[in-house]
Amino acid sequence: MSSLDESLHRILAVDGVRSAALIDLATGMVVRSAGAEPATLPAAAASLAQEVRAADLAQGPLRPGGGLDEITLFTTGRLQLTKVLDSRRPGEGLLLFVDVDRARANPALATLRIGQAAPAVLA
Repeated sequence: MSSLDESLHRILAVDGVRSAALIDLATGMVVRSAGAEPATLPAAAASLAQEVRAADLAQGPLRPGGGLDEITLFTTGRLQLTKVLDSRRPGEGLLLFVDVDRARANPALATLRIGQAAPAVLA
Protein backbone atom coordinates (compact mmCIF):
# COMPACT_ATOMS: atom_id res chain seq x y z
CA MET A 1 0.00 0.00 0.00
CA SER A 2 1.40 3.43 -0.95
CA SER A 3 1.91 6.20 1.59
CA LEU A 4 -0.89 8.16 -0.11
CA ASP A 5 -3.28 5.23 0.37
CA GLU A 6 -2.15 4.89 3.99
CA SER A 7 -2.75 8.60 4.60
CA LEU A 8 -6.24 8.46 3.10
CA HIS A 9 -7.04 5.38 5.21
CA ARG A 10 -5.91 7.26 8.36
CA ILE A 11 -8.43 9.94 7.47
CA LEU A 12 -11.09 7.22 6.98
CA ALA A 13 -10.38 6.13 10.57
CA VAL A 14 -11.78 9.43 11.90
CA ASP A 15 -15.26 8.79 13.37
CA GLY A 16 -17.98 9.34 10.79
CA VAL A 17 -15.76 9.74 7.71
CA ARG A 18 -17.40 8.07 4.72
CA SER A 19 -14.86 8.90 2.03
CA ALA A 20 -11.73 10.91 1.30
CA ALA A 21 -10.37 12.02 -2.06
CA LEU A 22 -7.36 13.89 -3.35
CA ILE A 23 -8.25 16.28 -6.18
CA ASP A 24 -5.95 18.03 -8.67
CA LEU A 25 -6.75 21.74 -8.40
CA ALA A 26 -5.71 22.58 -11.98
CA THR A 27 -7.87 19.94 -13.68
CA GLY A 28 -10.55 19.13 -11.09
CA MET A 29 -9.86 15.41 -11.53
CA VAL A 30 -9.78 12.89 -8.68
CA VAL A 31 -6.20 11.70 -8.17
CA ARG A 32 -6.97 9.03 -5.56
CA SER A 33 -9.92 8.21 -3.33
CA ALA A 34 -10.78 5.85 -0.49
CA GLY A 35 -13.96 4.80 1.27
CA ALA A 36 -17.56 4.89 0.07
CA GLU A 37 -17.04 7.14 -2.94
CA PRO A 38 -20.25 8.98 -3.88
CA ALA A 39 -21.31 8.60 -7.51
CA THR A 40 -21.24 12.38 -7.85
CA LEU A 41 -17.57 12.69 -6.75
CA PRO A 42 -16.13 13.49 -10.22
CA ALA A 43 -18.62 16.33 -10.74
CA ALA A 44 -18.15 17.58 -7.17
CA ALA A 45 -14.35 17.48 -7.59
CA ALA A 46 -14.51 19.61 -10.73
CA SER A 47 -16.87 22.07 -9.06
CA LEU A 48 -14.73 22.36 -5.91
CA ALA A 49 -11.56 22.94 -7.94
CA GLN A 50 -13.31 25.66 -9.93
CA GLU A 51 -14.57 27.31 -6.71
CA VAL A 52 -11.07 27.34 -5.18
CA ARG A 53 -9.53 28.74 -8.37
CA ALA A 54 -12.20 31.47 -8.43
CA ALA A 55 -11.51 32.33 -4.78
CA ASP A 56 -7.79 32.61 -5.58
CA LEU A 57 -8.53 34.97 -8.49
CA ALA A 58 -10.93 37.08 -6.45
CA GLN A 59 -8.43 37.45 -3.64
CA GLY A 60 -5.77 38.89 -5.92
CA PRO A 61 -2.00 38.80 -5.43
CA LEU A 62 -1.77 41.80 -3.08
CA ARG A 63 -4.34 40.71 -0.50
CA PRO A 64 -2.96 40.18 3.03
CA GLY A 65 -3.56 36.94 4.91
CA GLY A 66 -2.62 34.41 2.26
CA GLY A 67 -4.82 32.15 0.19
CA LEU A 68 -7.83 29.98 0.84
CA ASP A 69 -7.24 27.24 3.43
CA GLU A 70 -10.48 25.23 3.49
CA ILE A 71 -14.13 25.13 2.53
CA THR A 72 -16.60 23.54 4.94
CA LEU A 73 -20.14 22.67 3.88
CA PHE A 74 -22.74 21.53 6.41
CA THR A 75 -25.96 19.86 5.31
CA THR A 76 -28.57 18.20 7.49
CA GLY A 77 -26.81 14.84 7.41
CA ARG A 78 -23.28 15.58 6.20
CA LEU A 79 -20.19 17.63 6.70
CA GLN A 80 -18.07 18.06 3.59
CA LEU A 81 -14.61 19.43 4.22
CA THR A 82 -12.27 20.53 1.44
CA LYS A 83 -8.72 21.48 2.45
CA VAL A 84 -6.28 23.18 0.09
CA LEU A 85 -2.96 21.34 0.10
CA ASP A 86 0.32 22.39 -1.50
CA SER A 87 -0.97 25.45 -3.35
CA ARG A 88 2.22 27.37 -4.10
CA ARG A 89 0.75 29.22 -7.07
CA PRO A 90 -2.88 30.24 -7.68
CA GLY A 91 -4.79 27.59 -9.60
CA GLU A 92 -2.29 24.81 -8.87
CA GLY A 93 -1.96 22.25 -6.11
CA LEU A 94 -4.12 19.60 -4.52
CA LEU A 95 -7.38 19.51 -2.60
CA LEU A 96 -8.33 17.01 0.08
CA PHE A 97 -12.08 16.35 0.04
CA VAL A 98 -13.61 14.49 3.00
CA ASP A 99 -17.26 13.45 3.35
CA VAL A 100 -18.44 12.96 6.96
CA ASP A 101 -21.71 11.48 8.23
CA ARG A 102 -22.88 14.00 10.88
CA ALA A 103 -24.99 11.36 12.67
CA ARG A 104 -21.83 9.34 13.38
CA ALA A 105 -19.43 12.19 14.14
CA ASN A 106 -18.82 15.29 16.20
CA PRO A 107 -18.30 17.83 13.40
CA ALA A 108 -15.83 19.98 15.34
CA LEU A 109 -13.74 17.00 16.41
CA ALA A 110 -13.85 15.48 12.91
CA THR A 111 -12.67 18.79 11.41
CA LEU A 112 -9.81 18.98 13.93
CA ARG A 113 -8.69 15.38 13.33
CA ILE A 114 -8.89 15.72 9.56
CA GLY A 115 -6.86 18.92 9.75
CA GLN A 116 -4.21 17.12 11.82
CA ALA A 117 -4.03 14.21 9.36
CA ALA A 118 -4.10 16.30 6.15
CA PRO A 119 -0.37 17.21 5.98
CA ALA A 120 0.56 13.50 5.93
CA VAL A 121 -1.28 13.10 2.60
CA LEU A 122 1.58 14.94 0.87
CA ALA A 123 4.40 13.25 2.79
